[in-house]
Amino acid sequence: MANFTDQLIFDVDFARKQFPFFDLNQSNEWAFFDNAGGTFPCRPVVDKLEHFYKNNKVQPYGDNALADAAGEQMDRGRKVISDLMGVAMDTITIGPSTTQNLNTLSNACTGFLSKGDEIIISEQDHEANIGGWERVAKHTGATLNLWKVNESDGELDLAYLEKLLNNNTKIVCVTHSSNIIGTVNPIDQIIDMGHSFGAKVIIDGVSYAPHRWPDLSDTKADAYCFSTYKTYATHQGIMYVSPGFLEMLEPQCHFFNAYRPWSQLDTAGPDHAGIAALAGLGDYFEVLYDHHFEKPDLPLNIKASMVSNLMNSHETSLCKVLLERLTHLPTRIFGKNTMQGREANIALISENHTSARLSTLIGKKGIATKHGHFYAYRILKKMGLDPDDGVLRLSFSHYNTMNETVRLVNALTGILEKSA
Repeated sequence: MANFTDQLIFDVDFARKQFPFFDLNQSNEWAFFDNAGGTFPCRPVVDKLEHFYKNNKVQPYGDNALADAAGEQMDRGRKVISDLMGVAMDTITIGPSTTQNLNTLSNACTGFLSKGDEIIISEQDHEANIGGWERVAKHTGATLNLWKVNESDGELDLAYLEKLLNNNTKIVCVTHSSNIIGTVNPIDQIIDMGHSFGAKVIIDGVSYAPHRWPDLSDTKADAYCFSTYKTYATHQGIMYVSPGFLEMLEPQCHFFNAYRPWSQLDTAGPDHAGIAALAGLGDYFEVLYDHHFEKPDLPLNIKASMVSNLMNSHETSLCKVLLERLTHLPTRIFGKNTMQGREANIALISENHTSARLSTLIGKKGIATKHGHFYAYRILKKMGLDPDDGVLRLSFSHYNTMNETVRLVNALTGILEKSA
């Protein structure tokens, strides 16, 4: 069992043993801080993916044992994801990415949108939760209203949303947390505000989910999306759509598959192996739960939430060390300058280096990061930044260690103080 003091401590060494990457020699050469772009997959996911490709890489649900086993593994993957989220399996669409899922969702809304209707999108969002709605508004004649961010800090103001909302508002789209600013937005309050005018509220949880597992058992969101390749699994997009909202949407699948709720918004042929491997994510949370907790058996979504809270506390403590050091270096940090109300994801620019140059220099010191606009093009433009050069983003996951954080801090200090 993990060590216990006054507070339960996350056992990062145990967690790292569950990832094949950390068995490799190169894992000692690199400190990985591009987790917001995609995390390493955990061992149970990799094992299930390998098993499927080796044993059952056939068309599933056929009239033979090989195909039957393939279908069972896919069903298991879907069931585990729905159990982890605390929702019915019929409410979950598993697509190739969140971008595709949100684009499909926006297209499915054309049946009830028309001229005079209004859609609100957040300027803080990833393009995935903007572009599709922009195109649908143009196609249907609906009015697109932009919930603008503050130019100086990129934050969203609820008072601005309140001014935009009215009885013509049909859809509100917003990110749970910005992949640039890092602020965790007050989603429950935003949903209540949208619902008070009868609007459907769509949440992009891609940046949030890696830091807090999305337990949607009591969600009021009409749709919630995130990506499993950013939560230690295969490259899939997960989209929850509430039953009431789904009834309003036009199916986007082959007509003969529309009888299945979880197929209605699946526009692509499913990644059989990738879906089957998602069952390993449940195994991973189970292993961490059993290692850290001495409690009666609980539903999988509750276990995942308890483990996720430990993960979050660990990565937050690491990111706090970085954030405190950055305040003494010649940088501009975007978002809050403390960890209160933000995720362990820091975007910055240097006073003396382009973001591209800074990313290259830190990479030479064995620190894996990335620079760019990260598909949050519009918020960078709003804050006066060059989206092509963008920001340097330093993002944590629960498998990062204090030693890696110190390496990161020392590397940045050496580069930035030298150029000051």
